[in-house]
Amino acid sequence: MKMNKLLCTSLLLFLGYFSFAQIEIDGNNQKQTLDCKGQKVEVGGSGHVINLKGDCGKIEIMGTNNTVTVNGLISAELAGEGNILYYRKAISKNGKLPQTIEGNNNKIIKKD
Repeated sequence: MKMNKLLCTSLLLFLGYFSFAQIEIDGNNQKQTLDCKGQKVEVGGSGHVINLKGDCGKIEIMGTNNTVTVNGLISAELAGEGNILYYRKAISKNGKLPQTIEGNNNKIIKKD
């Protein structure tokens, strides 16, 4: 009985670690290709060109003139100015992307 509780507790801690994992990109003019692995992504700063492989959780893009490309994501939030998010699919039951766009000249564009 104690072993089962220990295994269950260990599993919950392990899964909890991944649910809080996220990718953070800040600074200026970075060009990166990263494996998303279902993580949340936060992009700040300016002038970044980020290619995210695989599917992501929520993507938040702030700052100015950042371009992010992703295969699939759960939701998106853009703020700042001149940011563009390209995506292929929304990971939701209805296939629509929950999104918030604030600031100026920010765009979310679905690619086929």
